[in-house]
Amino acid sequence: MAVRLTRTQLEQMVSQARAEAPNECCGLLLGTGDVVAEVLPAHNRAGDLPEPRDPRRHYRVDDQAQLKAMRLEQERGWEIVGIYHSHPATHAQPSATDRALAFWQSPRYVIISLADPSRVDVRAFRISDRIDGNGAIATDENRHPIRDVTEEEVVVT
Repeated sequence: MAVRLTRTQLEQMVSQARAEAPNECCGLLLGTGDVVAEVLPAHNRAGDLPEPRDPRRHYRVDDQAQLKAMRLEQERGWEIVGIYHSHPATHAQPSATDRALAFWQSPRYVIISLADPSRVDVRAFRISDRIDGNGAIATDENRHPIRDVTEEEVVVT
């Protein structure tokens, strides 16, 4: 599997990541299958949560972007292909928090790393609940879901 986007779409996401650093940027990727038709930038509202989180290390896609995505899904027959965010100072790998808060099972999670300013690293991951032998979601000793992470290709055309 892969996430397919244009060079212009990738540049839009990287530009947003650079502009919003040192905070994490975020947004949604809309399209069909694995093809991105539109990049929908969002505002990071991590600091607005009931238990605020540091937007330099966490993200939350704002409600307006989510509502716009739902409208575009209905109007154009699109789906959310991916959810993207940046890691301004760390590598493009899902953090423990990214894995714990990956509630959507279908979209890919695309991470833009700015850790090496000379070389932006963009990677995509599928983060999904592990299923146990009984067909139920596997949990750890604290009854939190165990999530598997699979890296997928990012194809830029």
